[in-house]
Amino acid sequence: MRRGFAVFVACLLLVTGAGAFGAPAVDSSAATPSESGTSGPAEPSGVTLVTDLESAADDGGTDDRPVGGSGLRSVASDAALGGGNASVAGVVNGTDSDGDGLADAEENTTGTDPFVADTDGDGLDDERELALDADPTDPDTDGDGISDGRAVELGISPADHDADADGLNDTRELDLETDPLRGDTDDDSLTDGQELDAGTDPTDPDTDGDGLRDGWEVSDETPAGAPLPESDPLSADLYVQLDRAEGVAAPEEGFYERLRTTFAEMPVENPDGTTGIALHVDSGGINESVTFTGDNFWALKDSYYESRLGPRAGVYHQVLLAEFQSEKVGYGEVGGTFSVVAARTDAGTRRHVVVHELLHNVVGPVEVEGACPDDPKHYCEGGWLTPRIIPGEDEYLPEPLAAQLESQQFRAG
Repeated sequence: MRRGFAVFVACLLLVTGAGAFGAPAVDSSAATPSESGTSGPAEPSGVTLVTDLESAADDGGTDDRPVGGSGLRSVASDAALGGGNASVAGVVNGTDSDGDGLADAEENTTGTDPFVADTDGDGLDDERELALDADPTDPDTDGDGISDGRAVELGISPADHDADADGLNDTRELDLETDPLRGDTDDDSLTDGQELDAGTDPTDPDTDGDGLRDGWEVSDETPAGAPLPESDPLSADLYVQLDRAEGVAAPEEGFYERLRTTFAEMPVENPDGTTGIALHVDSGGINESVTFTGDNFWALKDSYYESRLGPRAGVYHQVLLAEFQSEKVGYGEVGGTFSVVAARTDAGTRRHVVVHELLHNVVGPVEVEGACPDDPKHYCEGGWLTPRIIPGEDEYLPEPLAAQLESQQFRAG
């Protein structure tokens, strides 16, 4: 109280003195009389006169407060003193210290670092990760072995370990070179996961190369409804409709069995480790006479192939037993699905010709050493595809032709 009174007296004397000399007070610590006296109260400059000193003292004045102290501390001062857990800028709405698109206050909520744009170091800024439903504090949100940033580069989701829901982890798909964004990479009607279960190749729609998609063979039917009984996606199958014109006698069952055995014994290696081609034959008759003249092959195909096969067209091969007005005994589409065979021959010759023409269908042009120089449709070093047919001779498939079949799909036009 005594100190307050002394301060009051000192201030009173100072103001009185200033008024007596007629000069305004310029500063509380350096007031000097003016050279020319004036009358009236002085106007203070740069200092505020406190008129209620006792009240000011009661409102917080202390002996140990630093001179000039305002009584307010900045957040920076609090931080420097260790006060509180808030970041300096985090308490200021809209401030984004690291420029990652997230306000610092939001980063305090999400647990990310407001001073590091990519908290988890995965190559994606924190805001970008939240937009992708990824965890900005975990470099591999979905735990698939691919960092979130790398996942975005690859075009897959960083937040889902199986982005295409095909049953395969994204990392596994990258190892298999399948598409992690497409459930059925090769578009064969089986998901990539189903293909691994079946043992087929998820990057090849026709694992065994027989011209039938894996999904068709697993379901024993094409999408159009063509039946594929006993088909195997890991072993080659060949489906044939053998039709006979009116007046042509039906072959005996032994004829069909020998055909099946002939194809089963061919040295074509299959993905399941077996060899041979499974031949499936349907037979039927056409209620009209048919004659091959030597120059009406395509007309016969136009007349009978699709009309007889219906939804099986394009999948099944057709062999038409007909009368021939030609010195030839057979004519087959090279890399196609249609053949005509002379009906008026013995069973051995007929079997040989049917095998020969069906091989023309599935082999296509001969592309290996041994092809006839002036006739690449035929193979001149023996076997079923020689230009001249001698029943009982050369009834085998040469290894080079078997290798060609293994390396390509069955040709069908």
